[in-house]
Amino acid sequence: MKNCHPFFVLGTAGMLVTAILHIFLALGLSVSSAHSTFYVIYPIFIAFLTIGFGLTLQKHKESKRN
Repeated sequence: MKNCHPFFVLGTAGMLVTAILHIFLALGLSVSSAHSTFYVIYPIFIAFLTIGFGLTLQKHKESKRN
């Protein structure tokens, strides 16, 4: 993870924490209204993950050229 862009790390950690919290609220507490909140949060972290992946890939391609 040391060579990854910070957006990639943020997106990965955000998705993990969000998924664990979503599972806990859905199964543990049986809060049905929590699902609508997570429909907004997931795309945000997916966007961070996608941008970070693209920037990490770009950095690796540039380092191989040099």
